[in-house]
This record gives sequence, structure tokens and C-alpha cells, in this order.
Amino acid sequence: MSETQTNILEEYSKSRDVYMSYARTLTALLERLLAVNSVPVHSINFRCKTVESLAGKVARKEKYKHLHEITDLAGVRIITLFSSDVDVVAELVEREFVVDRVNSIDKRVALDPDRFGYLSLHYVISLNQSRGELQEYSGFAPLKLELQIRSILQHTWAEIEHDIGYKSVAEVPKQIRRRFSRLAGLLELADQEFTGIRRELDEYAVEVDDNIQERAEEILLDKVSLQTFVGSNQLCVELDGLVAKMRNARQQETLVNASLLLGMELVGVKTLGAVEKNLELYRGDIIRRAEDVAVNSSPVKHVQYGICLFFLVQVMVAKTKDRGLIDKYVLDNEWGQRFADYLMAF
Repeated sequence: MSETQTNILEEYSKSRDVYMSYARTLTALLERLLAVNSVPVHSINFRCKTVESLAGKVARKEKYKHLHEITDLAGVRIITLFSSDVDVVAELVEREFVVDRVNSIDKRVALDPDRFGYLSLHYVISLNQSRGELQEYSGFAPLKLELQIRSILQHTWAEIEHDIGYKSVAEVPKQIRRRFSRLAGLLELADQEFTGIRRELDEYAVEVDDNIQERAEEILLDKVSLQTFVGSNQLCVELDGLVAKMRNARQQETLVNASLLLGMELVGVKTLGAVEKNLELYRGDIIRRAEDVAVNSSPVKHVQYGICLFFLVQVMVAKTKDRGLIDKYVLDNEWGQRFADYLMAF
């Protein structure tokens, strides 16, 4: 090992704790920025290169003369749920940090024809001037960090690829090359399909919101349509507010789940129009059910939007006076026999 390489390793040994702190600090900063900008991610992790790993790197690449020339001593990896979110995170990073264009690379674009699967978007970043002048970041101002951004399916492929040790078609035994290629194509297709499904769900939510007033009778029940109904139907909003007042509780996120949808199906309610009609028909019974809960239950701090729809289902189940149906409803929700008796007598 040359004197230059030895000096680099000695300098890094003394400053590795600083790089570790830098990676940890930027991870926390990135988490805050992602949260503030409502960018959901699967995970975000950091690492700091070991002295042994650096020794191997400088031995393989003799071009380094100074420690600051090495840009991946500290690293952060952001894993998104969708491939389209990689670009969303990238836009945020470019807005909030200084990007070293020379050492950054979009390996998705640089994917060779004989390369399997996915590669990350790699940035080398540093703090911008305004943030670097803040006291909590002042010691990190000149440092650089490698940031990798990839989707969870891209990450899955990369981890398996690393584990089995094959990164090129030429390296893989000929008899299994086709299987590798098929699998890579399936993962790429899955990534695209998940992104497409999310986009279509967003478009459907907008469509439901636009048509809920005039075409409620035509809109079938699902999580998206029922959530939209909870936030826009005047009677539903009124009843939810009344329940919250009875419980002396604050209202919080919308409560629409499989239990509610299955309950609606059980009592034959299939459209938003039918939900609206039954809310009006059973308004008094829903209030009576809510009063029973308020009197006989422990205090709560929060009541979720849409709670009146659960009471609607319970009322409609009770009104059937069908013991078999009532028992099924109670069993499906893992409630006890006592509640079945209550519904039978309601």
C-alpha cells in the first residue's frame, strides 16, 4: 500500500465518527423533508463505510490522492413503494441539496442491454449554503454523501442479485439465462402495473367526487367511494358530529374498512344512493344506537369520521330480526353473544 493510501486510511479512521454522525443527521433531515412534502416511502437507512472496505476501494482504484475525493464514505438509501416515486424523491433532493453532477448517475438510464433488472438512481449530495450555516449542520458543511433511491421491487432484485453474485448475462450459466431474463421482465412489469393501479385509483377518486351528487344511485360501494361519501354527504357529516358530541370526543381520520363494506353487503346496500336513503330512513335509530354506546361504553378521546355508517349497518342488521343473519354478523366481527342478543332486542 502506498503512502498516499495509508494517509487516506489514517485520516478516515480519525474522522469516521463524523461521517457516521453526518449520515445519521442527513437521514433524519430527509425523513422530515419527505414527511413535510407528503412523500411516502417504504424505508430510509444509512451506513458508513468501514475502514476495511475503504482500504479495498483505494487499493483497487489508485486514482485517489485525498480523502475528500471519495464521495461514498457516508451513504443513505431511500426505498420507495412505487417506481414513479423515485422521481418524486429525486425532485425533492435536487431542490433541497447541492448535487454533485459529476459523481451522480441515473443508473436506470445507464442500464446495459445485458444487465439484469434494476439499478438505483445515485446522487452525491452535500448541504446547501443556507442549511450548512445552521449550527446543527455546521460541522458537516464540506462533506459529501452518496444517496441511493430505488423502488422496493428494484431493491428486491438488487438484493437477490447481490446474494447470488450474477450481474451480467455472460456470467450466468447458459441453461438458466432465460429464467433470469423472464424474472427481470416480470419485476419490471409488476413495478409498472402497481404504478398504473395507483394512478387509476387516484383518477377514480376524482371521478367519484365529481359525480357523487348527481349519480349516487349508480356509484357502487368500495373503499374509495364510501370515503368520499363520508366527507361530502351532509347527513353523514351531521350524524358523525352528533356522535362525537355525545362522546365528548374529537373527530379523526375516516373509518372505512372491510368490516363496514361486508356489513353493507350483508344488508343488501350496494350503492351510495342506497346508503343515503337508509341514513335518512334510520336516522332516529342511528341516534338511539349512538346514545346506547355513549351511556354504556368507556370514555374515548377520538371518534372517527364514518362512525354513523357502522351504526347504520348495526341498526339494519337488528331490524331484520333474523337470528341467523345477526349471529353471522356478530361472528364475522368477532363480537360476543351478548351483542347478538342486544341486536335481536333492538
